[in-house]
Amino acid sequence: MLRILFAAGLLALPPAAGAAAQQQPSGAVGFPHAQALVDDVVRRNPDMLDVILHVSPQPDAGNVVIAAHLRKANGEASGEDDLGVARTGAPLVEVQKDGVRLGILLQLRDSRHRAIGAVGLMYPYKPGEDVEAVVRRSFAIRDALALRIPSRAALVG
Repeated sequence: MLRILFAAGLLALPPAAGAAAQQQPSGAVGFPHAQALVDDVVRRNPDMLDVILHVSPQPDAGNVVIAAHLRKANGEASGEDDLGVARTGAPLVEVQKDGVRLGILLQLRDSRHRAIGAVGLMYPYKPGEDVEAVVRRSFAIRDALALRIPSRAALVG
């Protein structure tokens, strides 16, 4: 059973201290393959409000948003929730504070099932909606993305 949380923000917390040196300018598209994957997810799911990929661009760097539908998020440092999901694989499902958006955060994997970050998916939400069905849909989207990501290096290269 998934625990549904009411959250104040989208899926990411404000940038962590020291992360600025690893960030790209807000909104920049520095990872074309990652951005193309996000754009494809949104094209195939027109009801999707946002798709966010949290990945470390360098092996020793912190996770940042490398691609997002709402591109102003690009370059922002990943928050504790994003890092926790990337590390543990435990999904996070949140009805946003406004009550009209459902955020689902899943571990992002490559085609060999290696954890490489987190993917945030934001949907419109109506009270009483079948959240479990949206979670299943999110896992299917995440798994389809993985088939198109040979490795972290290929995603950010």
